[in-house]
Amino acid sequence: MEGIDNLGGTCAINSLLQIIIRNEKIRSTIFNLKYDENTFTKELNEIIDLIYIQKQSIKPHKFINYFFKTFEGIFNRFEQIDINELWLFIYNKIFDETSISILPPNNILSINDKHDYDIYINNNKKRSELTTLVQGSYLNIIECSNCNYKSYSFEPFISMSLDIEENETIANLIINSLKIERREADDWKCENCKNKCSYIKCKRIWKLPEILFISLNRFKDIYNKDNSPIYINECLNFNIGSIETLNKDCKYNIESIGVHYGNLMGGHYTALCNMRDETYNYYNDEIIRKYKKEEVLEDLKMNNSGYLIIYEKENE
Repeated sequence: MEGIDNLGGTCAINSLLQIIIRNEKIRSTIFNLKYDENTFTKELNEIIDLIYIQKQSIKPHKFINYFFKTFEGIFNRFEQIDINELWLFIYNKIFDETSISILPPNNILSINDKHDYDIYINNNKKRSELTTLVQGSYLNIIECSNCNYKSYSFEPFISMSLDIEENETIANLIINSLKIERREADDWKCENCKNKCSYIKCKRIWKLPEILFISLNRFKDIYNKDNSPIYINECLNFNIGSIETLNKDCKYNIESIGVHYGNLMGGHYTALCNMRDETYNYYNDEIIRKYKKEEVLEDLKMNNSGYLIIYEKENE
């Protein structure tokens, strides 16, 4: 079991590295990307090789130096890093370094074409193999209360952000995030009747990625953390109708958790990873412990430290 030394405030980086390395699909996708020399993706692949292929515990001085050079002005040495932000910045960097330009959809004749075009624009007219694996999309609908005209737009997500409600399950938090909102007149103007009036707004999941990242909004600001207990589901079941493009039921299983203790001014990150053999590995920098599956599932029933949660779609 290969640990990573903490080089001073690098626990979030260490934990996310373990999450990436211990997921076969994410690891192999990143490992097989085409990239140039002197890139962050190359440095990340060296870490994957050292830990997963060569089975080494490491002191990642070279990688950490390159990391802070790459994200200078965004993340600072010896300051705690938010693991959710870290994942998004690392994903975007890999995308920038490995994506290729693609042609736009030919014609927009259906809502599916509209989805593909909106996502194409949001992805800067490019595609990456990593995007295919971890990017989902939302459908946003706005209905005018004056003329009942509905407008549709799509947006991608790399991490599904969920507000916390005490003693709720992850499954219910997802459902609650998709509630219909009724809004009074504001700056919005209907593109059909041209009026500024009240409207109904709703968000639906259009497409789920194969690897689903979920971030819990535990921090309302940098000083206050919401430690409300959450039931972290071992699996998420999505039935036909719950996802707009789903044509049959599907299941997602817990893969790993980025765990946070304390607050953003003085906390610590660790990672809990499903080893697929009825055990979980708990990575606390260079210290690694193995737990039985039943021990972990018991802890997930009332959990106040899970922060970044990753599920993987079950093979059909």
